[in-house]
Amino acid sequence: MHPIIAPLLMLLFTVISFSETVKVGIKPSEPWVMYDTNVSEENRKPIGFSIDLWNKIAQNLGKETEWVYYNSTSELLNAVKTGEVDTAISAITITSHREEQIDFSNSMYELGLQVMVSADNTSSSVLTIMGKEIKKMMNLQSTIIFLLFFLITIHLRWYVDKKDENSNLFDKRYLHGITDAFWWGITMLVTWETPLSKGLARIIDLMWHIVGIIAISILTAIVTAALTAQSIAGSIRSEKDLAGKFVAAVATDAPIKYIEKIGANVIPVKSLDEGIKLIREGKAEALVHDGPRLAYMANQINKEEKKKVLLVAPFQFNPQNYGIVFASGNEFKESVDRTLLKLREANGLNKSFHEELKDKWLKIK
Repeated sequence: MHPIIAPLLMLLFTVISFSETVKVGIKPSEPWVMYDTNVSEENRKPIGFSIDLWNKIAQNLGKETEWVYYNSTSELLNAVKTGEVDTAISAITITSHREEQIDFSNSMYELGLQVMVSADNTSSSVLTIMGKEIKKMMNLQSTIIFLLFFLITIHLRWYVDKKDENSNLFDKRYLHGITDAFWWGITMLVTWETPLSKGLARIIDLMWHIVGIIAISILTAIVTAALTAQSIAGSIRSEKDLAGKFVAAVATDAPIKYIEKIGANVIPVKSLDEGIKLIREGKAEALVHDGPRLAYMANQINKEEKKKVLLVAPFQFNPQNYGIVFASGNEFKESVDRTLLKLREANGLNKSFHEELKDKWLKIK
């Protein structure tokens, strides 16, 4: 073979190799991978931390990208193992169990698990909680019914007193008498401060006082339950505090196995949206997942509702790493690893590309 042929063939092979299209599997996982599922696959334009990172890697390696869409991490891993795709990227946790079946790149992001709770169950005063619970109790229908019952009662009590010549509890004139009866009704809801009465007047006094006792008992029970819920949510200061509590976690994700081991009452959910719904309905005391994603979703929901409805506890536990997935023995992995390291290196005084992505997608606001 002519001496110049071998280098030319090698150059030709390199050009062909670096111009090929790479099939990359992805799945939705805010803020790592996001796209409109209502748009056809050929017209989708995925965005997110993982998308920007892969596009930069592909650019450095001279590769074209063909996105292939999946619905779960298990589907992604299976697609890599069977060769449906060349690689997969999203928010895929590197674990020893997964490493037995596929290969991971170097870490593309380091994180830990965090806990999301309802903002309604944290740092509220007793008066604030009482106000919220009264507001819940007194909806339009119940308010109208109570006012009608109250008006009928004070009119009946005034009328009975008017007919009693020996009683001076209320003014005999209507407007003045109903005003006196109004304050009698308010006072009798919470105390027994009224002159001795007889006959029908005493029965009305007793019945109205019982109504007051029942109302206060119901309110006390509701506020006590709310304070208990508050103390539960406010007591989660580390992962150890999750033991014995009802904690939601996505059934197909790695965190669920960890929180099962620490003694939490795990509520498996299909998605984070379902877990957040359980928290807001009070059916779960906490939601555990990867910290950056919880923070992103809490920020989005709080921004939409223009108030703090969800909080993410500041502590992290069970450190994890996200990685890009390859089939075992894939030689493409080494070039991706080198590029990942390069993108994480600072450029003089400027931030690395990796740090810029963190500021863009994961900065807590």
